[in-house]
Amino acid sequence: MQDWYTRTVRLRFEVFTGAPYAHVAPMEWQIDPGVLRGIARSRGYLEIAPMFQGCMSFQFAPRHVPPVPVFDGPDRPDKDRERWLLNHISESDQVWISIKHAKLSARRVAEVAETEGLRVTADFGDPNDRVLLLSRDPSPPRLPLPAPAGPRFRYAWLNHIAPVTVLVLLGTAAVIVGMPTDYETPIANLLFLAAFVGAIPAAFTTSLFPRSTRIGWLAREFDGSPHVEFAMRSYRIPADLVVQIAGYHGYALYGHSATEAGGPSLKFYKHV
Repeated sequence: MQDWYTRTVRLRFEVFTGAPYAHVAPMEWQIDPGVLRGIARSRGYLEIAPMFQGCMSFQFAPRHVPPVPVFDGPDRPDKDRERWLLNHISESDQVWISIKHAKLSARRVAEVAETEGLRVTADFGDPNDRVLLLSRDPSPPRLPLPAPAGPRFRYAWLNHIAPVTVLVLLGTAAVIVGMPTDYETPIANLLFLAAFVGAIPAAFTTSLFPRSTRIGWLAREFDGSPHVEFAMRSYRIPADLVVQIAGYHGYALYGHSATEAGGPSLKFYKHV
């Protein structure tokens, strides 16, 4: 059976999806009815009389039970931010934009994107951010996605490559320090300094990049592989947004794990 966290996430984004009615068996999902009611209300659902034995029934009623509001940026003209957005999306056929990063409202982002021939083809949000997929082709991806033909580079690997680079620098410095010639000493000092400065952020290299860039990298994880797994610290994007982006690409969350070294990880499988 899936862990509690995975079950609650699946309920939010696979059951309470905005459909007119939703029916959930608490015993089957192994979830407390009170928790279930809270999840339903956060998604704009009102509990009604059960329609099936052993199930709790809910009706989508956002006017009576307003869902948790989704994040949005300032809805006013901002020439500097609009210029940044134009530079970011120009000559792109498809690009992910974080509203928090853009510091513009979703409406303003859509208007600016249209001037470049891009349209909003996906829109996902939570209380802390909202992400838009801008594309010249408005059609959704054909699911299931085909499996990748060969090896692929995962940007999450940067968090492993950087620490290895630091170790190489340290090793090189140690070799040079061991040499008797004096003129190599400044080089060794520089290497030690570079290794020391890079040691702390090395394991979090991807988090140094802008939020919109990280979202684009995260979306590329869902490339048609049967299973996808990555540590949350790799991209530092809220799990609710990750699950929605995964669903857009035909993936569903099936597991959640955590280690002291790597932190929490999410596991997805591809619908076939």
